[in-house]
Amino acid sequence: MMRAFAAGLMLVYSLRAQPSQLATLATPVRATSFVLAKTGRLAGAVCEDGKLLLWTLPEGRMLRTIDLGRNIDIVAMSEDGGWIAAGDHGGSYTVWDTSTGARQMHVQMPFYPFALAFSPDGKRLAIAPVGEPVEIYDPASGQKLFELPRTTGGSAAVSFSRDGGRIATADTDTVVRIYDARNGEMLARNAEFLLVPLTAAFTPDGKQLVTAGGDKVIALLDAATGNVIRKSTKAADPVLYMHVSPDGALVAAMLMHADNMLMAAPLVISETASGREVQEWLPPSLALGGGWTKDGRLLVATATEKALHIWRVR
Repeated sequence: MMRAFAAGLMLVYSLRAQPSQLATLATPVRATSFVLAKTGRLAGAVCEDGKLLLWTLPEGRMLRTIDLGRNIDIVAMSEDGGWIAAGDHGGSYTVWDTSTGARQMHVQMPFYPFALAFSPDGKRLAIAPVGEPVEIYDPASGQKLFELPRTTGGSAAVSFSRDGGRIATADTDTVVRIYDARNGEMLARNAEFLLVPLTAAFTPDGKQLVTAGGDKVIALLDAATGNVIRKSTKAADPVLYMHVSPDGALVAAMLMHADNMLMAAPLVISETASGREVQEWLPPSLALGGGWTKDGRLLVATATEKALHIWRVR
């Protein structure tokens, strides 16, 4: 009995443990966004001076600096860290090879991006321009493969399933849609949101889709039908983005202050199956990005004037 009691105390402690800083990385000016390879070995940050900095982790060794030459709206990194993509407010989209810093792909579109997402194998890049259909590219060749059907207002978020077989979009017409990633055929949809869903992520087995946004609830959907399996209780603020742990057990949801998006908002971690909250953390400043690594760590970055702070939340 004492052994079981001690194990229970250890579990409670693990759920309440405070995040620790994994690394503090010097930056010439304030960082404005952060990306992380799922390997946990490479991190990147875009800074106010329009430069992209890349570091190896956990050493914190500066790998290289890429001068983007423009103000970036959004940035994404492939899971292995081989590619990094960025889109700006003028509708320019570029992919760089992180091992060399060379520009690999560039495309000009009429509008700035809502979302960018690489497939897990890094062989496809989904670009979601505001008000336009999601377009799928081969980042190695720059060839456009196909585009998804047009929806009213475009897609606020795009996510690939772990096997790369499906694509989910959280669309500004308040509908979540799931497509065949080979040809863009729509497989399922859910139209039960009242406000715009802002994020979506598949569970590792691809059978379920977790999505959330302006409704302030996290919905677990059946990926085959689009039907709701479970909804969480309403959060204090909208959910800006979410990540599912590699084992599928936990969902990390970053909230945002609807009245002031520059203010720090809580990161809430809950059980995927039950929706039970197991941890909540208020970062010291606005969270710039992050996610789960393949070995099960949850890393999130914040910034001060000349430093990037990477926190291990779990």
